[in-house]
Amino acid sequence: MDESELLFNLFYLLLCMCIIYPPEEFQRLGLTVEQLFSRWLGEEYLNFVLYHKRRTSLNLFVHSCLPALYFLIHRFKFSVFMEPELEKESELDPDFPMPQEAVAFKTLTWKVAQRFSLMAILVVPALIFNWYQQDWKRHPISQTLLKFSNEPHSITDVISDIGNEFRRPNIYKKKLNFISTVITTENWIIKTSLYNVYFAHQSDTTLSVAKTETYNVSADNTDTLQMVSIVVKPNRAGVPDFHIRINALEFRNLEERITRPIVIPSNIQFHRNVIDRFIDVFKEQVTHNPIYKADRIAEACFGCMNAEPNIKIHKQCEDIDRDGQPLSSENCCSNCYCQPMWCVECLARWFAARQNEHDREVWLEQKCACPTCRAKFCLLDVSYIEKSNNTTVGNLNDPDDMRV
Repeated sequence: MDESELLFNLFYLLLCMCIIYPPEEFQRLGLTVEQLFSRWLGEEYLNFVLYHKRRTSLNLFVHSCLPALYFLIHRFKFSVFMEPELEKESELDPDFPMPQEAVAFKTLTWKVAQRFSLMAILVVPALIFNWYQQDWKRHPISQTLLKFSNEPHSITDVISDIGNEFRRPNIYKKKLNFISTVITTENWIIKTSLYNVYFAHQSDTTLSVAKTETYNVSADNTDTLQMVSIVVKPNRAGVPDFHIRINALEFRNLEERITRPIVIPSNIQFHRNVIDRFIDVFKEQVTHNPIYKADRIAEACFGCMNAEPNIKIHKQCEDIDRDGQPLSSENCCSNCYCQPMWCVECLARWFAARQNEHDREVWLEQKCACPTCRAKFCLLDVSYIEKSNNTTVGNLNDPDDMRV
């Protein structure tokens, strides 16, 4: 294989990946299969089910043509595998062990791949034509919807219900990746994919979180991405289960649009919103600060009245900015003389609630006022406490124990 052939193979492989999994750049330029054949597909908004029957069939046909197109271009562009050339190639290196057998295997593999590619462009159109007959009655989507129909051999009412609900303004539609989208309407949970569409009626469907996956986005581990896999199990005979894999921060939005509860096993925890994610990062950063030895703490956290206070605010930052320049007096942190009376989670929530929602990337660098005495502090001023031998526990209801 020469350099030009190798470059062609790499280019064609990249092109196929962009066709099957179109990136955002292709979508903006209108170079996806759905956009190029939009006139034939029609409008998803007007006829949801018919649109996806056509879309899945079109995807299957276009993708099945890619191997045959490769061999066709290769045959006109290169002649490495043509029989006359193979004879010359075998004569070029007489010292190569078993040249005839190696060349024969190479030729056989190439011809088998060609036959399969030609078979695909013959079989797939025949399959699609079989689906198309009788108003797409044999299409896999029609076969699935038939399981939800109350009338034997008719899915007209089901198609009408789905289309009407999809046109309502309160639906939830979220693109999961380049090829999948999840849609929830008043009664339906729908997931679209390349070659099929999965349906579940909320009245008889169970949802549960299967697992979570956390990825570090930045090198310092302060920015993470958490994905949640949800299993959707329709309780209809013959209707397959399917998975929804979404960002953990989108979980609450999806949960609010579904009438069925999503079961979360006790051993699975994840960030349901930005605050939950910030709390975990806040707690992790506090572990790097020096420990504070406390002689007196409150009985229970002043915020949640449940957990035991485990942090103390005391000034230990240097009051300098990113460039090492001294901060102005109004931006400097101050000493806090309150006894430990907050747990780290409640303090993190207090800290996050007083930040600008649009500047989430710099929340950890900002300052906040102590919830009790209003002394200004930053993340570096928060320390986990270590009880001394003579530590006493105060009562939050006693004014003397809340003295600052």
